[in-house]
Amino acid sequence: MRPPADRVASGEPDTPDRALIEQIAANDEHAFRELLARYRSMVYAVAYAALVDPVRVEAAVTATFGEARRTAAAFLATPGSVATWLTDLARASTGNGNGHPAPAPAPAPHTPPAPPVPPAP
Repeated sequence: MRPPADRVASGEPDTPDRALIEQIAANDEHAFRELLARYRSMVYAVAYAALVDPVRVEAAVTATFGEARRTAAAFLATPGSVATWLTDLARASTGNGNGHPAPAPAPAPHTPPAPPVPPAP
């Protein structure tokens, strides 16, 4: 599939990252989908490095982008890059934010089966 004729020939994204975040802060769903397209693989890799379990990784990715949506306006007041911000959010979503994996959820307590009822005399 060919890129649209008005697409920048250098391969640079049409909208700079910070502009996307401004649009997300204004509840622009298209901008949010574009952010996902640009950074989902990176966020997945960060979460996978900490968690390994694909189910927990997907949960961390979902949490990361949910937090990005909620805190987009606050991010704009900082000088950092979008990639660094998302990496920090992804690390936080995997546990305590220091890159160490979050502990696995505790297994459900085991309840031994009830003893059999003796037959009636």
